[in-house]
Amino acid sequence: MSAGHLAWKYPGNQITLGSQIIVNESQEALLFENGQLISALGPGRHLVQSGNIPGLEGILSRAFGGESPAFVQVWFVNKLATFDYKWGVQIQIRDTAYDLLVPLGARGSYALRLKDPASFILQMVGVSSSFSTEEVRTSFMPLVERTLKDYLASEVVDGGVDIYTLSSKLNSVSLGITRKLSVEVARFGFELVDFYAQAIDVLSDDPAFRSLKEGLAQAATLRIRAAAAADVGSFYQLERSLDALNKAASNEGGPAGALLAGGLGVGLGVGVGQFMGQSVSSQFALANQQSSNPTGPEIAQKLSSLKMLFDSELITADEYDLKKKQILDLL
Repeated sequence: MSAGHLAWKYPGNQITLGSQIIVNESQEALLFENGQLISALGPGRHLVQSGNIPGLEGILSRAFGGESPAFVQVWFVNKLATFDYKWGVQIQIRDTAYDLLVPLGARGSYALRLKDPASFILQMVGVSSSFSTEEVRTSFMPLVERTLKDYLASEVVDGGVDIYTLSSKLNSVSLGITRKLSVEVARFGFELVDFYAQAIDVLSDDPAFRSLKEGLAQAATLRIRAAAAADVGSFYQLERSLDALNKAASNEGGPAGALLAGGLGVGLGVGVGQFMGQSVSSQFALANQQSSNPTGPEIAQKLSSLKMLFDSELITADEYDLKKKQILDLL
């Protein structure tokens, strides 16, 4: 049997008395008649004689007194553990935070040993005359992909694992998949000696992930803009009111200008001034209540809002300097 093969069938199918079957170390020979296993031979030299091989005596007796050959298929299988099974898959796992499918690339290796050669020959080899380790790897790839996807999805959804930090949990992922995959490969006569996940990464170049990043960036921008609008919205309204008063006061010949000039504007101006002062105070009180340790962007936003008030002449230079110092002291 050549290297790289797990199973090889002897080309002939005739066995007579006196024939020899030589089985190397770490191998096993399987004798089949009409697709049914009749005997398994371990390492050593086996001479075909009457009664020395269980299951073969009846076949020889039916072969015309042992003078004509018995038609038996002889398979040689390698029972050494093979460690060069490489795997690599691309799967999609749903991100529970944003309810979006995130593309992942995963790769690693595993080792197998034939534990039940007869089950392997009957279920996987079939009518072929040989079966290589590469054919085993190809045959088991769907099992690896399905088991990996099911396990990771369960960890993310039920276990609360962050999909973007799976690469830091390779050992636990490897152990979890080993338990599940062992059951799958055992059905085909194999023992899973080892399974290792070497990398599980988000595919940043995948078009689906680029769309996801763009969507998240847009959502973050909208949240920032909404927060800024909520913070300065009332100041913007006050600024528009001040503009209206200034325009009315400058139009001395119009009705609004006459009202302002006649004294009503004094009361109105005082009322608006009080309203603006209360709003300014409440805004800064609210800002102070929101966070005792604001971040850099929050402080920058407060300074921007304060400068807007000063530029609109809603606060004096002294008030501006005082508030600016208070905000900078939070750094």
